[in-house]
Amino acid sequence: MSRLIDKILIHVLSVFAMCSIMHGNTFLVVFYISITCSALNYYLISREDLQFAMRLENVREKCAFVIEILAAIICIIFPPAATALPIITYDITRSRNYPGLALVIIAFLRCTGSPVYDTKTILYVLTVILLSVIISIYTEEKNTIKRDYRKLRDDSEEKNTLLRSRNTELLQARDTEIYNAQLSERNRIAREIHDNVGHTLSRAILQMGALLAIHKEEPVHSELEGVRQTLDDAMNSIRSSVHDLHDDSIDVRSNIIGLCEPLKGKYNLHMDIDIGEDTPRPVKYAIIGITKECVSNIIKHSSNTDVDIRLNEHPSIYQLIIHDYNQETGSTHSSNRITNSDTNEDSINEPGMGLENIRGRVESVNGTLHITNENGFRIFVSIPK
Repeated sequence: MSRLIDKILIHVLSVFAMCSIMHGNTFLVVFYISITCSALNYYLISREDLQFAMRLENVREKCAFVIEILAAIICIIFPPAATALPIITYDITRSRNYPGLALVIIAFLRCTGSPVYDTKTILYVLTVILLSVIISIYTEEKNTIKRDYRKLRDDSEEKNTLLRSRNTELLQARDTEIYNAQLSERNRIAREIHDNVGHTLSRAILQMGALLAIHKEEPVHSELEGVRQTLDDAMNSIRSSVHDLHDDSIDVRSNIIGLCEPLKGKYNLHMDIDIGEDTPRPVKYAIIGITKECVSNIIKHSSNTDVDIRLNEHPSIYQLIIHDYNQETGSTHSSNRITNSDTNEDSINEPGMGLENIRGRVESVNGTLHITNENGFRIFVSIPK
């Protein structure tokens, strides 16, 4: 927009010189030619980020270069048209068209010897030419500063976005560490209670049973029976608390990631785990056990390069898919090999303990199991909520 305003201002100043030496059709022809050349140059090199400087790398740059040359030549051939030199010089200064600048100088020198120009008009045209050069350079520097400022602002925003992303990752990593530490502490507390308090109560219950066998007379027997009942209640309460603590300390995601560590060196491992923390304990154990069996089978028998493990929690089911692409199926030493199956029926050749364990774990949580060997070894498990 600033260059458009510059061109309008220079055109207005040039019109005064045109009016002083031309009238009628000559004035209109020169005026419209200057307007046309200026508009074409504005369109061809109007981009503020365009580094023109006579590189001539595309059609628009070449066209602008030629138009400036032709306009300067017209001013040489027809001296009265030299009143349009200011607007031509403005475009040439921006594009660094040095041949065009040389032609402008020649055109100006030619007009100084023309009888249609007096000294006052020549000085006026020279002043407007110099002014157009100054305005063009000033506008270019201003646009360069604006361009650099926008680039600096964009770079700063990009760095801030990257910094925010890194901070978010650090916060998530910290939260994960805190969560894992909490789970580890819960597991330690549960283990301590089980090993210390639980065993102590168990000994107390056994000792109380021995006392009950020795002291059968009343009222001692009934009082001892009450104490044993209290100990049994305490034992059941501690057992329930320990189980709750242990259940909370089981993180399915961390366990699966840990189980898959041996796969990372040999296979292209792709994992997608999305499951809530409130998953029931039997489901957690089943998922972890199934994953462990599958990882063991992959390590023992697979010769492929890709392994996909997906665990997703849906509104009504938990879904576990473990796909071992291009796994060997013809080996005779493996008892857990699939020979032929489809998505509706499982066919297992000499089923071994691994697949039987998987099937048993799935059945323990009322789930469904589909095993196929199309494009590798694939286990699909659905567990209802």
